[in-house]
Amino acid sequence: MNNKHMIIIGLIIIIVILCIGIAYTMFGQQTEYITLNIVENGTTMEIPKDMKVKSINNDSGIVVLENENTIVITFNTINKSIPQIMGFANIKTPIFGNEYFGNVSINDPTVAGCSLKGECNAVYIGNNQTHDNIIVISKNKNIVDHIINSIKWKITEEPKKEVASSVESSPSAYAYKADGTPMYSQKEVDDYMLNKYGMVNYHVGDNGYIDMDEPGYDDAGHKINRSK
Repeated sequence: MNNKHMIIIGLIIIIVILCIGIAYTMFGQQTEYITLNIVENGTTMEIPKDMKVKSINNDSGIVVLENENTIVITFNTINKSIPQIMGFANIKTPIFGNEYFGNVSINDPTVAGCSLKGECNAVYIGNNQTHDNIIVISKNKNIVDHIINSIKWKITEEPKKEVASSVESSPSAYAYKADGTPMYSQKEVDDYMLNKYGMVNYHVGDNGYIDMDEPGYDDAGHKINRSK
C-alpha cells in the first residue's frame, strides 16, 4: 500500500471520528422533558426530567426546582398578600432589574435560591389572566427556550365581586388610585397594581394614596423620562 492510499484511509478515519463526535453532541446529549403541573390552577410546562423540587415555601407560595444547570421558580399571585408578592419581587428584581429576558450574571445564588453562579440565560414571564409568574434560568439557552415555549396557561374564571356589599362593609377606602378612585380591600390594591404595572414595589402612603417605590417611576406611577 503506497503513501497516497494510506493518507486517504487516514483522512476517512478522521472524518468518521468527527461525524461520530458531532452525532453524539447533537443526539447523545438531548434533554429529556416531563410535563409539570406548576400550580393548582392547571397551568403546565415541560421541564428537564432530572429536575427536582428544591423548595416549596407554603408561607410565600414560591416553588423552586433545579438541576445542575437549570432553575425554575414559580409563583401565583391569587390570594397572596403584599409581603408575599414582594417576596417574589425580591427574587426577580436583583436578577433582571427592569428587563425580562437575556443574559444575566448570578453573583449571589442565594437570591435566586439556586446553586447556579456566573453567566446564564434567563427569562421572566407572567400572565395577568392566570396570575402565574415564572422565572427560568439556565446555562443552556435551548433549555430556557424549550421550557418557556412549552407553557400552557390554564385560565379559570374568578368569582365575581359583590361591589355593593364590599363598599357597605368598608365605608372608608383602604387606598386610592392616582386619579382618586377608591379601592376597598388589600386584594383590590394588589390586583390593580399587578395588572397595571406587573411585579413592582409600592406602598400605601399615610394620605391613603398608592406611592410607587419602583425605580423608573414617580410616586403616582408615571414613567420618569431620564432624557430630560
